[in-house]
Amino acid sequence: MKNYNLLFQEEFHNSQNIDETFADLCNKKGLKEGLEYLKEIGATWYDKENYEILYTISAFTKKDTDEKFFQSLIERISRQNGTKEVKIEKVKDKNFFRFIVNKEDFSVTVMPLSKRLPISLETCPDLEDDTRVGTCFTKALTTATHLGRDNTIVTGYCYGYSDKSRFLHSIVETTLDGEEVVIDGTLNAIINKDGYYALRHFKPLTKISNQTLQDDIDKYLYKIEEFNPEVYFVFRDEIIRDFEKNNELFDIKR
Repeated sequence: MKNYNLLFQEEFHNSQNIDETFADLCNKKGLKEGLEYLKEIGATWYDKENYEILYTISAFTKKDTDEKFFQSLIERISRQNGTKEVKIEKVKDKNFFRFIVNKEDFSVTVMPLSKRLPISLETCPDLEDDTRVGTCFTKALTTATHLGRDNTIVTGYCYGYSDKSRFLHSIVETTLDGEEVVIDGTLNAIINKDGYYALRHFKPLTKISNQTLQDDIDKYLYKIEEFNPEVYFVFRDEIIRDFEKNNELFDIKR
């Protein structure tokens, strides 16, 4: 339990505290004070601008976001250094919009998961509200098993305002309309893969195909009463090797 708390809880809460402290200092005392704090705790880089884009994406994919507030976020991104274009455009032949940010070094195109694939709301009814926060592992599991196409669960680290705040996170990667995309359930977003990786400084640790996941469910996981997807995502190979040594417990003939 101690190792579980260290990997899946303590680092998350510590990183969250760092981000909240930095944001609070910037709001109350200015960016200089916030940067001094990051320097004191050993941060080697910070990325406030990408975090602002991420926050705007989160607002874009919620159903109750105030329009004036959202426009203020758009204006803030437009003033960022290196921003070439920010726009919202209707998707051709569809009844929803996508959000696009073109920077000098990367571009992000976002579609709400709940609009592009409405069936996702049946399995994840909280996609469009704040209760989706902190559910990335279950969202990735549900998405992978219900997407209806080849996909891969990718677990790794994404970052907050700096390299001192990192979060273990699971996403689903697949191909839609001929483009490699990331599905992030906690953002209710489908984002071009290159843009997502750049935006979140995402560093993969493990990858599990939906077919491998289904095979593991059929052979072993269906018998596990308390199944923690995050543990499986990170330690899948070790877990399955142990299960294979005890196939008789799962009614599997050697």
